[in-house]
Amino acid sequence: YDRSRTTMHSFPLCADCAREYEDPEDRRFHAQPVACPVCGPHIELLDSQGQKLDGLGLAQLEAGAVLAVKGLGGFQLVCDAHNREAVQRLREKKERGAKPFALMVRDIGQARAVVRMTEQEEAILQSAAAPIVVLPLAANSQMAGLAPEIAPGLHTLGVMLPYTPLHHLLFTGHDHFLVMTSANLSGQPLIYRNEEALEQLRGIADYFLLHDRDIYHPCDDSVVRVIGGQPVVMRRARGYVPLPLRCAQPVGKPLLAVGGELKNAFCLASGEKAFVSQYIGDMEEYENFRRFLQEVKSLQKIVHIQPELIACDAHPLYQTTSYAEEQKGYAQVKVQHHHAHLVSVMAEHDLREPCLGVLCDGTGYGADGKIWGFEFLYGDARGFERLAHLQYLPLPGGDAGTKFPLRIAYAYLRCLLAPAEFAETSGLWRGLPEQERAMLDQQLANNIRVFQTSSAGRLFDAVSALLGICTRVTYEGQAAIELESAAWRWLAREQAALEEQTTDQEAFVALIKKTALQPYAFELATADSTAPTTPATPRQILVKPLLQGIIQELRDGEDTGKISLRFHLTAAAMILETARQLPVGAGRLILNGGVFQNKLLTEWLLELCRQNQIEGLRARALPPGDGGIAFGQTMIANATLQEPSGIKR
Repeated sequence: YDRSRTTMHSFPLCADCAREYEDPEDRRFHAQPVACPVCGPHIELLDSQGQKLDGLGLAQLEAGAVLAVKGLGGFQLVCDAHNREAVQRLREKKERGAKPFALMVRDIGQARAVVRMTEQEEAILQSAAAPIVVLPLAANSQMAGLAPEIAPGLHTLGVMLPYTPLHHLLFTGHDHFLVMTSANLSGQPLIYRNEEALEQLRGIADYFLLHDRDIYHPCDDSVVRVIGGQPVVMRRARGYVPLPLRCAQPVGKPLLAVGGELKNAFCLASGEKAFVSQYIGDMEEYENFRRFLQEVKSLQKIVHIQPELIACDAHPLYQTTSYAEEQKGYAQVKVQHHHAHLVSVMAEHDLREPCLGVLCDGTGYGADGKIWGFEFLYGDARGFERLAHLQYLPLPGGDAGTKFPLRIAYAYLRCLLAPAEFAETSGLWRGLPEQERAMLDQQLANNIRVFQTSSAGRLFDAVSALLGICTRVTYEGQAAIELESAAWRWLAREQAALEEQTTDQEAFVALIKKTALQPYAFELATADSTAPTTPATPRQILVKPLLQGIIQELRDGEDTGKISLRFHLTAAAMILETARQLPVGAGRLILNGGVFQNKLLTEWLLELCRQNQIEGLRARALPPGDGGIAFGQTMIANATLQEPSGIKR
């Protein structure tokens, strides 16, 4: 971290700063980024035509303008969080859909006006990493006059504190809340160069607050949520990267693991250190893939690792898989998606003997060519057995169909119910035009672009749509996130204790028990009921009784929030009961995959594990979603070279 090797090299010290920098008795001695108004970076405010203005844009923010601010790792779009018109305009121009915005608040005291937090969450907010922390809305806060368009349909807000001097200046003389979101077009990478911002953000931002210090490595804000008393990193970026993870099993040959297709992060490893990159984004977007290529080269220089081996996902159509295949002269290892999820957590906890894990997410290419996503795998870095999974159900349109969860629900019930039973559900499909239903019927009858999936994420989507909570998805995970929020809101309305309690695990468990709700029915079966459970005939979780229970409660007029809560309790019960009936892994269960970003599901499952003397282990430093699988790929590729597989794949 010598000044000459940072972006401060272009700001030579003035005589006063140089004297302080070289004086061992001065507090600024060898402070590498030292600067002053004479020799340091300068800021300037421009309008959309590039004309210089006075000030920092505070008056413009108060008047409802959107400000593009050059921050630490890239540009951020900022507006007054109380101004509904400004927030809605920013949402529309950024093509944000319903995805929530983050808030920046002046200090902890101001944050308490809108959210509840524990001491642990306060400490995370104020930590050196300064991430966005996802927090529940304070009881009766009514969001303190904030625009409801900030986080539509949710019971939480993402909150952060100022983490640069420039951010602090934005609160000078003001007591406002600021929407603070990454400056990028929908699905595109973060903008971090002045000229790019002036060109690409014109039409979104009204004013530009720039500085002349270059950003070499663009980096989004990290996102953290406390679940079950443990900080869960939902997006690992600024503040956490490039801190390395320790490899309990040293990596013998330097390698690159390229991660997955969604929420990509890659990993470079050698010896006892693995460096997982910052969040890159979805590789289906060309500009994100270009950023991936840029960061792969850049991180190699920073950590001095030149890979000799490449690991990638087994999916044949992923951009990252194609990239790995195109690298000539490298040994390559293809890794099943959920196997990587399992081993990632095992490696964080230094577990080397085979473990049982439940891996729940939206999608992953299965060993049988189908879409997996609710899997019970037993294994280690050398291999795995698939012992159980959610039953396969039809997904019309594949990945494209995930934007329409009501279509998924329709397909599920069409598949599971007898014709007479399905006819009784006609009232559920008012949101599907008759022509669309006819098209789905034809698709299903003729198996036209219908994919089979065991995905937990798609089950959550289907239930969310059945309840009328989310029938059209504008960002990944929206249906499941809003489904969870509906359950929390029902608890808040029905249980006065929630207003009194903190958000700790003990209070949560007491609250759930107070509801006296029981899980819906479900069934466990094998592919062949006469055969023993083997890798060839894994147990299946059958969900027809669950969905029938939900349909009956909808007919009875039950509150959809209450139904959502029962569904979450049922999902936890399905996981626990399946794990208990498997012949391996007693006493320990690995929990990983994006579904375990769901606080309600995860905390209740941890309680069920505790009641049954089962240790539930989760990711500690990495996201439970696809942002953590590169580390698992790394450990699997390393084991593949060092020793033969001890478990049948």
